[in-house]
Amino acid sequence: MKLDDITEFSNEKTVSRTLHETQKVKSIFLCMSEGQTDLQDSVNCKVAILVFSGNGSVSTKEGECDVEEQDLIVVERNEARVLKAKTKLTAVVTFIQE
Repeated sequence: MKLDDITEFSNEKTVSRTLHETQKVKSIFLCMSEGQTDLQDSVNCKVAILVFSGNGSVSTKEGECDVEEQDLIVVERNEARVLKAKTKLTAVVTFIQE
């Protein structure tokens, strides 16, 4: 599967597609339009975010940091987080249950 083939944006909401899922790990492909946010409801697991295109920011208890293509961000379990798209943004997000 090519990510370009499943890239789809919506002005209504973030578009996500499951890439892989087991009992402990779930990977999704996120497509976010400018201004959209996601991941705020995922605090019960560790999260790894790999940005494929676009740019945005990730907010955690430590503050906000800008993200862009090829950035990898890991947020620990029980740590609040929000991913926000500043432009159209695509990312693979992996949720890890510990």
